[in-house]
Amino acid sequence: MRKILLLVIVCCSYVIGVIAQNNSNPDFVLPLKIKAVVSGSFGELRSNHFHSGLDLTTNGKTGYKVYASDKGSVSRIKVSSGGYGKALYIDHPSGHTTVYAHMERYSDRIDSIVRAKQYAEKSFEVELFFKNGEVPVERGEVIGYSGNSGSSGGPHLHYEIRNKASQRPMDPMLFRSDVEDDVKPQIQGVKLYALEKESSIKGKADDYYSPTVHYDGKFHPKGWKQVKAYGKIGVGVQVLDYLSNSWRKCGVSSIQLFANDTLVFHSLINEFSFAETRYLNAQIDYAEKLRTGKVIQRSYLLPNNKLSINKHAGSYSVDVKPGQTYNMKYVITDVMGNTSELAFTIIGDEPSSFVEKVKDHRVVKYNQSVNIDSLDLNVTIPSYALYEDAELLINKQDTVVEGLLSSVYTIGDFHVPVHKFMSFGIQISDSLLSLKEKLCMAGVTATNKIYYRGGKFEDGYIKASTRNFGRVGLAIDTVPPKIRLTKVPSAKNYSGSSSINVLISDDFSGVNTYECMIDGEWALFEYDAKQNLLTGNFKDIAISSGKHELHVKVADGKNNQSEFKVEFTR
Repeated sequence: MRKILLLVIVCCSYVIGVIAQNNSNPDFVLPLKIKAVVSGSFGELRSNHFHSGLDLTTNGKTGYKVYASDKGSVSRIKVSSGGYGKALYIDHPSGHTTVYAHMERYSDRIDSIVRAKQYAEKSFEVELFFKNGEVPVERGEVIGYSGNSGSSGGPHLHYEIRNKASQRPMDPMLFRSDVEDDVKPQIQGVKLYALEKESSIKGKADDYYSPTVHYDGKFHPKGWKQVKAYGKIGVGVQVLDYLSNSWRKCGVSSIQLFANDTLVFHSLINEFSFAETRYLNAQIDYAEKLRTGKVIQRSYLLPNNKLSINKHAGSYSVDVKPGQTYNMKYVITDVMGNTSELAFTIIGDEPSSFVEKVKDHRVVKYNQSVNIDSLDLNVTIPSYALYEDAELLINKQDTVVEGLLSSVYTIGDFHVPVHKFMSFGIQISDSLLSLKEKLCMAGVTATNKIYYRGGKFEDGYIKASTRNFGRVGLAIDTVPPKIRLTKVPSAKNYSGSSSINVLISDDFSGVNTYECMIDGEWALFEYDAKQNLLTGNFKDIAISSGKHELHVKVADGKNNQSEFKVEFTR
């Protein structure tokens, strides 16, 4: 008995040890000197990916100083209109890389390096790589200012810590002890899945979801303590976390599921690889999220789930036998070691007979490639594009949809997640051949609204790469982008202004390229895709006082082009 008890203590200590702060990690300083409030946690479940760092709030403002977490050397700088926006990467002697993203601007020393590259390439979007020691930084040195650049949804600093050799992001909270968190994870619901045709839950071959309530120090399914089931059953849990004094929803670090005190599933997300992050769509109940908004994490593996965060997992949670009792228990832990439990019981039921549904469309095997030519369509699905076998519905409807030049084609079920890019092709008629360069594929919503899905002419088809099933059709884009000045001073005299601002927009295929010239010379204008805004900061544009001409060229995704010229005074 003593040996068994010792083993349990050791195992529990290990779990908490990998979750709580690791004292062997370097003592990095926080990149902001304002109160540390986390609005997005590491490993949080985002659209198609896990969140790879901490989002630190900046009081709804931009312009706070951003400090280097430790001594090191700038290894990479990337400027883009989407994604991380203005981002900076620093390699440290400890073997880690810290990342600072969505910044408003860099420090003057670093900004001069970036601006020189932008003018050399005549591009706002640039990426620079540096050798070790080429751009050294000191611990606590100001490297930039917080912002809202790129795909940021509001002013904040995205902060990452990575393993320098592998570039795998690690949970920054493992390096911290100064972020307050004494709040236990909140378990919102539990779902049981009938995984095989013989499986049943409550005498039915249907999945079963239940919200939870909290009493006696644990969470329990609302209104019941036990449920009858038979066969291979999967279990999933809906859970979120909060930090102290914060309403921001965060993710949890460890999910353990026990059946009769035996560990049957364990996921632990304290680091991961960017190459695997899209497998998130196999980890969650993707269809449930689309239908109801509930984010349920599976405690079993779909066949093509390759996530390394799953430390102990199989293709089902429990194999329920008649007359047997399975005491199920979830142990959910956040990165600071706060723990919550959910308990319920599965009672083994007798097997039931079900009438198997007749499938009127083909089943695509997740590990096999498929090429289909049917109904004026070409559909190519590579092997391992799906996470599990799925029915593939393909049909054609002669529905009239405003903006479409073709029938509406349904390819698959949009509730089915896709990992790899597929190819969809719609054959064009001879009457549309002359318009082939402007034709594109359009997505069609449930309310028959259309949106751009890309595509180009190839071998008589408009073909597009996609990672989403759904309804599609042919559309045409011949409308060029719109260009106009905004925040225009009186008489277009910018002598008292710090910048000149231009709105650019496109109603379908979106802005693809732009170029700004002043007096015939390329000028640096920053592009904020969220606001459709080009900003020319005069500190970055070397022009003299007097009259000048601004010339803006914009092209959309189908190469429709617009030009705009205006005289202004500086």
